[in-house]
Amino acid sequence: MNLFQKNINFFYQNIPSFYKLITSIKTRRYQLVNNNILDTQTNTYLYPNSIDEDSIIFSYNPVQNSLWEKNFFYINPEELDEKEFYLTGKIVNSLTDKAKNLNYTDGFYFEDNFLPATVILGLLSGKHIEILAQKHNFQSLFIYEPEPEFFAISLYFIDYEKLYKKLRGKLFVFIKNKINYFAIEKFYFERIITSNFARFTLTTYENKFIIDAKNKFNKISVLKNRGWGTFEDEIKGIKNHLQNIEKYPLLNKSKKLNIPVCIAANGKSLEKNIEFIKKNKDSMIIISVGTALKPLIKAGLQSDFHIEQERIDTLIEALKDILPNYRGYFLGASVVNPKIFQMAKKPLMYIREAFTLENNYFTLKYSSPIVGNTGMAFASEFSNEIYLCGMDLGFRLGERKHSYGSFYDNKEDTEQKGIKVKGNLSDDIYSDSLFLSSKSNIEKLIKEKQTNVYNLSDGAYIEGSVPIKDKKLPIIDKEKYIRKIINCFNKTDYKDEKPDIKNLLLAISKAMDIKIDSKEKLTSLIEGLEDLIKTYEQIDKSGFLLLRGSLFHILNNLYILSYKIDFKNYNKLTKK
Repeated sequence: MNLFQKNINFFYQNIPSFYKLITSIKTRRYQLVNNNILDTQTNTYLYPNSIDEDSIIFSYNPVQNSLWEKNFFYINPEELDEKEFYLTGKIVNSLTDKAKNLNYTDGFYFEDNFLPATVILGLLSGKHIEILAQKHNFQSLFIYEPEPEFFAISLYFIDYEKLYKKLRGKLFVFIKNKINYFAIEKFYFERIITSNFARFTLTTYENKFIIDAKNKFNKISVLKNRGWGTFEDEIKGIKNHLQNIEKYPLLNKSKKLNIPVCIAANGKSLEKNIEFIKKNKDSMIIISVGTALKPLIKAGLQSDFHIEQERIDTLIEALKDILPNYRGYFLGASVVNPKIFQMAKKPLMYIREAFTLENNYFTLKYSSPIVGNTGMAFASEFSNEIYLCGMDLGFRLGERKHSYGSFYDNKEDTEQKGIKVKGNLSDDIYSDSLFLSSKSNIEKLIKEKQTNVYNLSDGAYIEGSVPIKDKKLPIIDKEKYIRKIINCFNKTDYKDEKPDIKNLLLAISKAMDIKIDSKEKLTSLIEGLEDLIKTYEQIDKSGFLLLRGSLFHILNNLYILSYKIDFKNYNKLTKK
């Protein structure tokens, strides 16, 4: 009873929401009886043996315990092409080469008292967590319990004050019903690098809420590995930007117009959506994105705007036969190859979000990771009524991902595996990390802008959108509204701002010049370096954006490799 009261006092003073949750429980279905938890509705005990005995089984050596799921996001550290990634690749690969001369293993070395990112699904009594906390330190610990009564019972077995102090900001506790997607996001994204290695998961019991939580953890753990970029990517973008910036009208403001806008992307379902676009081509502004332009033109349709945002040179090959004859406005990110702008009859330009030289420009928020996001971000600047066509962000196993008549016709375009997701119009849709990242940003944009989005795509369901199969819209004066959009573009006087990177690199070098003798201390160092890099965004955003991706790749490999070698050799690796 003393521990229970101590916890009550702790929550009352520090986490009032948990205090209110516990004290609001009016009826009791579960009771502590005979060193077990009795379900009074079914008159059955929840522990197969007893709280004491089964908690020891749950908490015994998670590294070897078959009750624990172990998800390693990288079985081996990544290797980069040194021709394309001439600095990042050289550093990352040299670390791996060095590690392979230091008792390198294809498995992983673990320390007895330190666990990577740890997830506990289901408290029951919680005694297994108290045992784990006495034996181990954690990279981070996430506890999810959908049943408030079990949380209340755990106050008899877990010293929460001690647990919160032990983890110092690395403890995430989520209680009651369906888990919040963003709570899991926060768990991973607060510590991008150290949480990028592994996830150890213990599921003490299952119900629909815990199954939902497991699915969300799997999806979000895939997302967090994307979007880092590299120094080399940024340099290529900067070179293109410097050639383009003063030549074309630049998006520098927006204006809400009371008109519908259609975004045509190149998912497989664009083939079915073509009829909707044809029927309403005089009733909405049509924005094509990426490789959707070719299928639209083949169907006798001209979009009003076409968007490209990639720095990659293969865009030239994809557009050379079609962009020179395109009659609409071409909207390209400033980082796009200058030859593509030169192909366009009516070129316009915008500054890509999170680009090194974005600082003084109007940028499209939520315009990454793919060009479909840019289309959505651009449309949202002008309209509160958006229709999505071919924005599948998912696929059926064994079927093509893109529409016929596009750049992908002569390429391998099917997937045999993926992540099962809720479909927009069907229940057999799968997705991958890139599409899920795109979907997440579209959902955030819809929520923030309160936009009415109608999705005709036969792919992944986008939260906040309304699935529809067809609609007839009233005709509008398109030319009048297009002119209003064009008026939001102007020529600009570009001011060159050179990023300052010396101070950040010097700070990192000094921080790493210490002896590390445990995984826990290494984890703290890596997390400190991540904080240092993130803090630098406030000092020199350009320098931060230029270096962030490569620094994260390097630190990520360093952390993974620390588990691939005998830790007594770790300091030899950091010298490299």
